Amino acid sequence: MRIIDVDSHFNEPSDWFAKANPTLAAKLPRMTAAEQLLDIVVGDLFSSVPPALRPDPLTLIPEVIAEAYRKSLEGGDPPQIAIDSGSYSPEAYQPEPRIKWMDERGIDKQILLPSNGYHPYRHAMRNAPELALETLDTYNRWSTEQLHGYTDRLIPATVIDLMDVEWSIAQVVAGRKKGARAVFVKADPHGGKALNHPDFEPFWATCEDLGVAILFHVGGGRAAMHPGWANNGGDIAAFYRIANLSRRLVPQLAVASLIFGGVLERYPRLAVIVSELGIDWLPDFLEAIDLEADEKRPRMLSFAPYSYPLKPSEYVQRQVRVSVVHQQDVLRPTIERVPEGIIVFSSDFPHIEGHQEAVALYDKQLEGLPQSTRESFFGKSAADLLGL
Repeated sequence: MRIIDVDSHFNEPSDWFAKANPTLAAKLPRMTAAEQLLDIVVGDLFSSVPPALRPDPLTLIPEVIAEAYRKSLEGGDPPQIAIDSGSYSPEAYQPEPRIKWMDERGIDKQILLPSNGYHPYRHAMRNAPELALETLDTYNRWSTEQLHGYTDRLIPATVIDLMDVEWSIAQVVAGRKKGARAVFVKADPHGGKALNHPDFEPFWATCEDLGVAILFHVGGGRAAMHPGWANNGGDIAAFYRIANLSRRLVPQLAVASLIFGGVLERYPRLAVIVSELGIDWLPDFLEAIDLEADEKRPRMLSFAPYSYPLKPSEYVQRQVRVSVVHQQDVLRPTIERVPEGIIVFSSDFPHIEGHQEAVALYDKQLEGLPQSTRESFFGKSAADLLGL
């Protein structure tokens, strides 16, 4: 049985950016330890909240953990939870130890996304947006250099921003030549344009032609929240949980735009992977999108004819896979409520929300289900979609 891990990560050394592009690193304002911690913990959670209303996210983090991360980012020992996850082991960023780690768990291939590698881009977008694309180019070159000679098993993911379509296409083409068979796309409108905007057609066509899968991943999209939700008298825990609920909308809106905008119909070999954005939304989503296309039962705001040959849920079955992550997802009953093959395996190694023994954990959860379900979940479905 093949095991394909569609969502794992580099945990890049803290000085990777300065070494990879010292000239650019010198231009970009340096992130403080506190800024790095907040980027790790909340990312762009507060981007839609006016600064005057933004609560202090550090109040969400137990002081012992916050202090441990501060010391780690300033050169001290890392938190024990990060050590246990493997975040600071050689397997986290070196190809030969990673392959040995995979062999011990029976994993055939992994797709690798950035961790610290994404911080310079987000930092640039906030402070020096004219440098943002160059930070991504730096990461893309660094990641393919790190994995040179190993891309038969370790698949680098190119990172792009569709605010510049021609640049993004060039990045995908260059990455594909170096073994990158996936591209991390923010699951949000880009430059104020929906993902099914005609301007993005050349990008989808290029990815289909080259066999490069689209990755929608947590941290690369955020459902806009009304700023009033943060104005609640200072109850940050309530705000954070509401924000987590809104995150369920991110993959739904992104995938729906590709379906109802006709992208998946026009590019039937385009593969889409949704990672670390939950799985429990899937059953209701599949039902809801089919209702939106059911012309026998017109719904408010859905009176326009639906003209595509497949049902929306059939496009999902054909072209979309959704992966699990240990900290937030339990396979059952969700995997029994959706067609076989949509939900697929990932370890999220070496992040703390994943698990080093994800294969064994999910194998246990699949007990009693058909062997075909087990094989499809662990590798067959992803391998068939991605042509691996």
